[in-house]
Amino acid sequence: MTIAAAFDTHRFIQNLIKSGFTPDQAETLAYEQVNLLNSNLATTQDIDSLRLSTSQDLAAHRLSLDSKLEEHRNANSHDLETLRLSLEAKLEEQRRANAHDLETLRLSLESKLEEQRRAQDAKLDALRFSLEAKLEEYRIATAKEIEALRLAHDAKIEEQSRAFDAKLAEQSHSIDALRLSLEAKLQSTKYDLIKWIYPAFVAQGGLIIAILKLFE
Repeated sequence: MTIAAAFDTHRFIQNLIKSGFTPDQAETLAYEQVNLLNSNLATTQDIDSLRLSTSQDLAAHRLSLDSKLEEHRNANSHDLETLRLSLEAKLEEQRRANAHDLETLRLSLESKLEEQRRAQDAKLDALRFSLEAKLEEYRIATAKEIEALRLAHDAKIEEQSRAFDAKLAEQSHSIDALRLSLEAKLQSTKYDLIKWIYPAFVAQGGLIIAILKLFE
């Protein structure tokens, strides 16, 4: 197959594929387009043959060729316009389909995310309830231990208080006994002093009277 140098089939095929055509459809359209163009272009051999002909034949063929080229150009323009409109319609259809698919995907993702969020919230709530239960259990156990320690401490304090009261009572009894003993000793000492002082006062009085009589 002869391919026109001015027609880039590769780019044409790639554009068709990007527009939604299958590779086979794109290649078929490209080759048909090349055939259509090649069938209406004058080759070097044709020109050489026409050059050898008379000027009248050359003019006639040239007019005929120009007419056919114009006819095919108009036909090709119409076909290309039809193809363009068809491609645009397919692209718009594909865009809408893609938009619908994207919206469906977005809603699906949002639904899954919401489901996961609810599952995570449920797990967090369960964990929170478990922690609260453990904390409450620990608080109760700690309160019991504190109460047991308090009772034990109160018992020790009560025991120490009783022991202190007993020692205090014992010391008070000892102090009372000592006080009574001292009072008894003081009383005895007082009687002894009186017994000793009274004769001394009597003797001193007698001495004073004797001295007074001497000076009379």
